[in-house]
Amino acid sequence: MTRRRNVFPESQPPWTVVGEQPRRLGLSLVLSAAVISGVATFVNTFAVTGVNSDAFIAVRNGLVALLLVPIFVWSRRAETLRLRPFDWARLATIGLIGGAIPFLLFFRGLQLAGEGVTTASFLYRTLFLMAAVLGIVVLRERPSWRLGAASVALLGGNALLVSLKDPLWTDGALLVLIATGLWAVEYTMSKHALRDLSPSVVALGRMGFGAAFMAAYLVASAQAAAIGAFTDVQLQWIVLSAVINLGFVTTWYAGLRHLDLSVAASVLVLAFPITVVLSAVAGRGPFTIATAAGASAVAFGVVLVIGLAAMRGAWIDALRFLARRRASQ
Repeated sequence: MTRRRNVFPESQPPWTVVGEQPRRLGLSLVLSAAVISGVATFVNTFAVTGVNSDAFIAVRNGLVALLLVPIFVWSRRAETLRLRPFDWARLATIGLIGGAIPFLLFFRGLQLAGEGVTTASFLYRTLFLMAAVLGIVVLRERPSWRLGAASVALLGGNALLVSLKDPLWTDGALLVLIATGLWAVEYTMSKHALRDLSPSVVALGRMGFGAAFMAAYLVASAQAAAIGAFTDVQLQWIVLSAVINLGFVTTWYAGLRHLDLSVAASVLVLAFPITVVLSAVAGRGPFTIATAAGASAVAFGVVLVIGLAAMRGAWIDALRFLARRRASQ
């Protein structure tokens, strides 16, 4: 049996041509994903208020999958012709444990968390620890003192960002924790799949199969009618959330292809202080000395795990990409 070659067409999506070194490219993309994730968590706390979260996330993810189709067609038009039954099976699995079940649990958890949303967000940010362990054990990534020291800084910084005035544990916290564990497993599977599948295929598989599974769940649980009950304002929140999530999945999976999972997941922790700062600006939480210290500790942890020079180069690549996109418009 001949080994399948992963040959791509000449046309490339814009995020595959930023920078000259794959690792710097990956860092630029994952840093962008972290910023988008921080904004997404902030927006979603408003978006799911007063709506059926299961119907909301099913429609939102379905819209994301539809938006991913033209990106896939443009960047990897011939790849579906080379997918084996095994590839379809693992994409369906990624969709189930990464694009369906954890979303349902996470958004329901955010709704139930109420004033304890910062604790729920903290539990979600422990994803980097779970992912690092899976990366080392399953993917055979090499641990380093940098990763260990950065993990301490990241965990400590996130702890400082949790408001002690809010409830430390709510009914939604457990759901968020379970969702976080499932995403860590899915990221591990996706990182392995990215060895021979393109990011656009993995992203579309995750969101497309995930949306299909959630649609089946809505029908089975007699919640399909909730889709027709959305108001115009709620539909606007769905579209906004979908566009933000589209930005996340395109940058995250493209960046993950070039980095160790443990490193990429650690960089993603930057999203938490971004969410906290946005909440403070919106008047939904104070910005205290502890908050500033926590944000600084997280930033230090990210710099520690990837290196100051690498981070500077990654931001330069990201700015060049934005400048190139602006000039092309």
